[in-house]
Amino acid sequence: MNWKLADQVAAKALAEGSLMPIATEAEQIEEQGVRYLGHLVTENAGKKLLNLTAKHTSNPFLPYEKSMYVCEAGEHHVCLLNKFPVISPHLLICSKDFVPQESPLSWEDWHAWLGGFTHSDVLGFYNSGPLAGASQSHRHMQLVRSDIPLEKVISGGKLPFVHWLYLVEAMTTDELYDAYLKGLKALSLYNETGNACKPHNILLTERWLLILPRTVNNVQGLFANGINYSGRFLVKQPEQLVWLQEYGLMRFLRECSE
Repeated sequence: MNWKLADQVAAKALAEGSLMPIATEAEQIEEQGVRYLGHLVTENAGKKLLNLTAKHTSNPFLPYEKSMYVCEAGEHHVCLLNKFPVISPHLLICSKDFVPQESPLSWEDWHAWLGGFTHSDVLGFYNSGPLAGASQSHRHMQLVRSDIPLEKVISGGKLPFVHWLYLVEAMTTDELYDAYLKGLKALSLYNETGNACKPHNILLTERWLLILPRTVNNVQGLFANGINYSGRFLVKQPEQLVWLQEYGLMRFLRECSE
């Protein structure tokens, strides 16, 4: 995956008005030695809501918006920009044909996704179903280049809730796909009868793979998807950042996954 090309496509789309970033620059929130990142939404967030409402019964990836196209991602996938990014460029690796987001990832999905890990700061995440924060039902894996405030906590196996951690050795499709299947089994996330998975998030770097079950998608109206488990939050009002500090950021993550 060519991140330089992604930057160029994102800059062009932003200049044309088709790319609509939805967040301010992050501010740091410190808790127990971790410097979490908190963003406030911009007015573009309202446009995202209207966009989601308008496309409630349709598929935004079939067909996709041409200005969001970055490149092909193998035979079965395409790489698109997220039209409403918190971090830009924010890439989506989408299946060319419809595949339910709740169904297990295939070897081909992993192969296409891993093509984006060409820099050490790339973070991949996946939201399996609405309870895990998925806003679209069409198969899509996500990629950003990002700081990971919870990196040491994650890689040290110190997250205080149920999860499955794998330390990456070679970053090959076979290795990661096999590790993923073991993680699904260890967490009892896969329902073979229905060919669907229970709600969960996946976080991936070139150093580790994290899988965690989800039980709710919000606490007191503040929603969480996979990127939150890297230590990054998006809120609608400044008061919500204050509330998070008082409530506890790790407590919030724990209650979304237990």
